[in-house]
Amino acid sequence: MKVSVFKQLPCLLCVAFITGTCVDRTKNSEIEIAQAAPNIQENIVFPKNAGVIDVTAPKYGAKPNDGKDDTQAIQKALSEFPNQGRIIYLPNGVYDISDTLHWPRGKRYSSDYKRTILQGQSRDGVVIRLKNNSPGFQNPTKPRPVISTGFDPKLDPNSEDIKASRVAQRFGNSVRNLTIKLGKNNYGAEGLNFAAHNQGAVRSVKIISEDRSGTTGLALTHGEVGPLLIEDVEIIGFDSGIRTNTCINSITMQNITVRDQNRVGIFNGGQVISLEGFNSFNSVRAIINGNNPHKGCDLGSTLTLVNAKLIGHGKAKNIPAISSAGFLYARNVVSSGYKGVLANNAVRTKAQVKGSKIEEFTSRPIISQFPSSSRSLQLPIKPFPKLAWDDPKKWVSVEKFGAIPNDKKDDTAAFQAAIDSGATTVFVPNSGNFTINGSLRIRGKVRRFIGTSGLLDGKGEILADNGSEPTLIVENFFIPYNSKLKWKNFANRTVVYRSINNLILESNSTGNLFIDDVSVIRQVRFLNSAQHVWARQLNPEIRTETNVLNRGAHLWILGMKTEQGKTKIKTTNGGFTELLGGLIYANGTNGLEEPLFHIVNASASFSGVADAYFQKKNSRPLRLWVEETRGLQTKQLTRDQIPARMTTNGHVLLLYTGFDKQPNK
Repeated sequence: MKVSVFKQLPCLLCVAFITGTCVDRTKNSEIEIAQAAPNIQENIVFPKNAGVIDVTAPKYGAKPNDGKDDTQAIQKALSEFPNQGRIIYLPNGVYDISDTLHWPRGKRYSSDYKRTILQGQSRDGVVIRLKNNSPGFQNPTKPRPVISTGFDPKLDPNSEDIKASRVAQRFGNSVRNLTIKLGKNNYGAEGLNFAAHNQGAVRSVKIISEDRSGTTGLALTHGEVGPLLIEDVEIIGFDSGIRTNTCINSITMQNITVRDQNRVGIFNGGQVISLEGFNSFNSVRAIINGNNPHKGCDLGSTLTLVNAKLIGHGKAKNIPAISSAGFLYARNVVSSGYKGVLANNAVRTKAQVKGSKIEEFTSRPIISQFPSSSRSLQLPIKPFPKLAWDDPKKWVSVEKFGAIPNDKKDDTAAFQAAIDSGATTVFVPNSGNFTINGSLRIRGKVRRFIGTSGLLDGKGEILADNGSEPTLIVENFFIPYNSKLKWKNFANRTVVYRSINNLILESNSTGNLFIDDVSVIRQVRFLNSAQHVWARQLNPEIRTETNVLNRGAHLWILGMKTEQGKTKIKTTNGGFTELLGGLIYANGTNGLEEPLFHIVNASASFSGVADAYFQKKNSRPLRLWVEETRGLQTKQLTRDQIPARMTTNGHVLLLYTGFDKQPNK
């Protein structure tokens, strides 16, 4: 992630946009809402030797359910470990607070506000509650977050520390499995102001305003926010449920519910958003996409919306469910109780939707270079697997079998012994840097191989192999940026890679593969035509080779952010690739003449892909966006053929279709 400087251009500089296109088949078919919903309520308890920081430990002294103020206790735990990948853990209970909980300040431009995880035992069991009438949370014109991952609101807003906090360096931050509640009469409160970059997520979280007041439930507004993942989140009350106000670096969201907002469910003020699985229950607009939906003037808000159910009541009958002045790709969206499903107010576009259903809609024309379908690829969407968590007494640590952190000696044998011990959960504690120089196979009874965000390094390989468990989840690992450690998947079972920083992955398996909240430092390769892959919030930033290679597989991606030159996705050997939303940070000097997307006798569709180009010395944007080959004929789509996104000097490819057959579903 590079630091960039950007400005919102004045509205008068909006360029002429190309007439839009609407594909609507709802008259002849019934839309089904297929949202990804968790079927297991997670109850997460760690062993005492996992390196997890329990806020109820005597050193910190938080005591849930006693009605006393826990602010200082929780803040002490948060502040103690800047940039250390620590999991700050809250057992079930109600924690009363009176001031903002913020990530550790650390050292400016170095360790500040990064690699920290706030983890609850369970979403409904852990409640962080702001006390009624809390001072500092009363002014709606100066919102103050209950929890802030990107800055300390007590600092001078004009200070160098705040300036430093806005740059795109908030790596590895997450908030998981808890509920945030606003007590009554906190009119200037935000529930969660979240910032993460490259890898980081808000997962399985509720944000509730008890009296429906407050400014924003989930604010994605501090500096260059994203790329990041928002998953399984419900927001009740507030003026806005979710709000963005910057144009980079992309937000991926899945399974989101908003209800009972005062002004809008989701307001997108410039970001590139990929959203699949959305429910809104409101008397106000479910979504506003663009800074001025009434005058139709917006400089680049880009929304890819798939599978949404928008239920209106009361005054909703007089307004549309969605107002968009930006770029919009929508599919499988239904509304009721509203005047209509969509008001597309972007300047100089004519595409509109009448009625309450959208099967498929683009606010700019569909682009194809060969005869292709007039619809996106529409690969099947499967929810990410969730497994019940084992009793922590049954977890096995790699240290028990001789793994020693920080000695730079090979720990492969110790790791293998832990995996072959018969345990179903094997964990790597956050106690230092472990080294894998050999070939490690995850097999046998293991169904969860988990780190607590400690370091793994080495020049070896970790292979997902066959085992007695039908699903294997690999999660919560941090790999140094210059590491040569490789991950391979040969397992003919379901495998999940989740919350991993700096992954190198090759998969040659027939089993289902899921990739969730992952940053990539080398090529990701999918090599088996029988494999189906689902990826969310994929962040490859590779300047030396093709970033993602799909050689025959079925690959579905929700939200991808990347930068530098070189091809980002290459699809060959009859493979299928569908990308739903993405941001290309196009600065660079290497590989800029290679196609962004390369299709060779294969099938692909790309929706809601925007780029950002900040003019710098000796740098230029990626000129060639799509190169497609069918048989012996090759055609190219260049950047100047794509509608402009004035903010960030960007362009937007709302829907490209490059296929002449549908996959077998």
